Amino acid sequence: MVTRAAPPGATGAEFAAKRWGGPTRTTTTIVTVGTAVATLLAENPRRVAWLVQNRGGTDVATSDTRDVAAATGFLLQATGGAQSMNVEEDGEGVCYALYAISTIAGQTVRVQQTERI
Repeated sequence: MVTRAAPPGATGAEFAAKRWGGPTRTTTTIVTVGTAVATLLAENPRRVAWLVQNRGGTDVATSDTRDVAAATGFLLQATGGAQSMNVEEDGEGVCYALYAISTIAGQTVRVQQTERI
């Protein structure tokens, strides 16, 4: 794999490369969550960190299993609730898929992930 040198003064890129053992890329997506299970993050063995934030007006539940239910998943509170994982603190779980469901359709969840490239 060919890696590009960070441009002079790219402190964030240099820090991330040292922290995660190589260059990284961060991407952001928006996922609409409703009453059917939605995939927030697909399995990704190169992922080193993720952050999700519920921008909708109703709570969302998350889980690393597809059988997530509103009453049993991890609570992602409405209007700004957030969850995150990184490989240093949470181990390989950061690489697993993440699913979500809500009791009301149309909830907007912002998803940001960082992966080694």
